[in-house]
Amino acid sequence: MKRSRILLAVCMFVPIAAHAETPKDRTVAAIEEAGCVLEASNMNEVLGGLGLSDDEFRAIGEELVAEGSADVSEMGVFRLTSPNCPSVPLNTHAGTPKDRTVAAIENAGCVLDRSNINEILDGLALSDDEFRAIGEELIADGLAEVSEQGAFRLITPFCASAE
Repeated sequence: MKRSRILLAVCMFVPIAAHAETPKDRTVAAIEEAGCVLEASNMNEVLGGLGLSDDEFRAIGEELVAEGSADVSEMGVFRLTSPNCPSVPLNTHAGTPKDRTVAAIENAGCVLDRSNINEILDGLALSDDEFRAIGEELIADGLAEVSEQGAFRLITPFCASAE
């Protein structure tokens, strides 16, 4: 009995990516486990155990983008847009500019600061003036605030429930 509990406990902690069938499936599972985003800061950690060459990963990434399951920003951030990834694709232009801006910042954890501003603004297709006007409108509507450190933080119902 004790042995079966230990086996069950071990199985519960084995990463999903290890059980995927193909290199593509393992890659998708690993990126999903990393929050659906692959960027310079987490690339080695996420892809390290997959045993793929750079060329193999590039081919899988290109295939995912071609089939609409991923998107790559101009800053080189690879984001899955698969059903298991709740974020909005980086190139989505649906909704008003304000709606798209709110969705992009919510998907980034509700905070816009120096570490993520380029990534977030990358797919919005807004000028600096347009973005500034939307930010000012969100603050005036009580949906955002600027911290003492200069971070722009949404206080939408979504962000409040995520805290």
